[in-house]
Parts: sequence; C-alpha cells; structure tokens
Amino acid sequence: MQEKTESSIKQFETMQKSGVINSFESLKKENSQLQRIIKDMTLLVTYTSIEPMVKFIISRIIDYFVPETLVFLINEPRSNKIHQYFYKQLQKTDSCLNNEIFSILKDYFDSNLHYYLNGEAIPFEKLLDNIEKSIFPENFLSIEAKYIIPLIGIGGTCGIVILGNKITGQKYDSSEIYYMKSMFSVFSISLQNEMNYRTSITDPKTGLYTYDYFVKRIQEQIAKARRYHSTAALLMLDIDHFKNFNDTYGHLAGDKVLIEIAKTLMSSVRTEDCVGRFGGEEFIILLSECKEDSIFHVAERIRKTVEKLEVIENNNKLKVTVSIGGCQILGNSVETPKTVIKRIDDALYQSKANGRNRSTIV
Repeated sequence: MQEKTESSIKQFETMQKSGVINSFESLKKENSQLQRIIKDMTLLVTYTSIEPMVKFIISRIIDYFVPETLVFLINEPRSNKIHQYFYKQLQKTDSCLNNEIFSILKDYFDSNLHYYLNGEAIPFEKLLDNIEKSIFPENFLSIEAKYIIPLIGIGGTCGIVILGNKITGQKYDSSEIYYMKSMFSVFSISLQNEMNYRTSITDPKTGLYTYDYFVKRIQEQIAKARRYHSTAALLMLDIDHFKNFNDTYGHLAGDKVLIEIAKTLMSSVRTEDCVGRFGGEEFIILLSECKEDSIFHVAERIRKTVEKLEVIENNNKLKVTVSIGGCQILGNSVETPKTVIKRIDDALYQSKANGRNRSTIV
C-alpha cells in the first residue's frame, strides 16, 4: 500500500514538473470560461429591445470585471443623438461625455475597418499611436480609459464602449479579453438588428410608429379585448389649418411643429401606450387599459398641452391647436382595425365641424 502511495506521489510530481498539471488547470479554466460565454450569449440574444439588452451586458461586465469606469455610447439611427450609459465605481451616474468623443472614435474606426474586429478590446494607448491625444476633450481623458471597444455594423460604427481600469488594480487577462470580444461581437449584431427593425417601423421625421405597424398594434388590442376583456382606446389628432400654417410660415417651420408635437405626445402618455403618425399632420394614440369615462379627460389633457406649445421660428413664437377624435376598442366579433379607425375618424370630423380645437369621443 505504501509503495503504491509513493508511486502515485512520484507520478504526480513528474506530471507537475512536466507542466501537465498546469495544462489541466488551464484547460479547466478555459472550459469554465467557455461555458460562461455560451450561457451569457444565450441570455443576451433573448432580449428584443435595446434598453434591456444594454442593461444585461453592463451588469455582466460590472459583475465580472469591476471596472472603475464603464461608458456605452450608442448612436440612434437617422439622427445624431447619442445615448450614453455612464457607470462610475459600479454605479450608474448622470455624468456624460462630450458627444464629440463618439464622432472622433467613429471616424477613426470607420476609416480603418480592415484593421479592427467588431467587439475587439483595443488598448487606448495603442490608439494614441494613430490619433492625436490633444483632440480628446479633458473630461474623456480624466476617466483614464483602458480599452476602447468598437461596435461595428453594416453601416459602420454604431456604438463605442469605454472600459476603465479594474477597481482592484489587477490587469485584464487573456480569458477576460476573449470574453469581452465574444460578448460584444454578438451584442453589436443584436443591437444593429434591433436598430434596423426600429427604423423600419418608425417615421423618419418624427420617430413615431408608422401606419402599418400601428394597425398591427390595434389588431393586438382587439384580440386582448376579446380574450381578456381588457379596455383600450384610440385617439386621432389633426393639426388645425396646417396647410395654411405651412403656406404662411414655410414647410421648415411646419416640420418643426410636427417634431415638437410628436415629442409632446410621447411625453404625455405612459410607457405602455403607443403613438404613431398616421398622415401628413395626423397622429394616433393607442391608450392601453383606458376605460370609457377616462378617454375624454386624456384627450383634453393632450389637447391643452399642445395648445400651450410654442415653436420658435425666425424669432417668432408660433402656436397651433389640434382637433381630437376618440373611441374605445371593442371586443365584439365584428371589431377590426378598420372599424375602430372609422369611428375615430368620424369623431375627429365632428371636432372639426364644431369649430376645431376640441375633443369628441364616440
């Protein structure tokens, strides 16, 4: 027995000296890392909207790597708006970087797409070999970025991730860099897909949902009303005398009004509600869980909010009013998107016929 034990010890010592034990440990660690990547990737692709997708990957980066600073810069399609997610000492903050940072890095990566991989963690110091440090604003340099990670889609760079040093002071090892490369490459594809989908169902001028998408949402609400007896309502708004407004002040001023009204409508409803652009100057709102006796009050609140809205054009304060028609979505067997739209259209006509700048519910 003793001889067998001594033989096992010698065998172990031989394996240890040869490096086999270290290889086993390394393989075990790599296998564990691979399993974690597969698990997290599987979860990541289940998200179908940008906000929870971003929150998920941020939570993983913070939990695994505890960076001093983590910043996501994501470019909204069809606009120059940059959405920022800024974390400092593991906590979300109200801090934000100058949007110029995104432009500088996007221009660089778009000009050198053949040098960098999507989701690759690139040392910031290495980038400074090709980009003048002096062009970066001070509030960016102060966060002491360790890695810059480009999120590259079909149309070029759609996002930038900035990763600071670890709070612990430790360096990022090769397996951690590999994890980030794997996750961010999948994240950027998911992000691009969601952006493209959102672009396909929204109006380019106002960012509101399109007619076709909105009709599908109405159909869904009709089905819910039939099955669960849920209550929902529709409102249709039309800008009063909008043609005369355009003729007087020009189409650029008219576009400003459309955009400002769209923003006003979005801020006037709940997250679960839906706002769309139905025509040139027509808007439509789907109010979920809105009982019949509340429809008029909601419509009037929105009408009065728009009435107070001021748009500045050539130092002039321009104002408009809207007429509103509304109705409840029914769950009966004959209800269709067409029948609902017909009712709110009739209600809207009554508001116009009775002097405009008023609400009518049928």
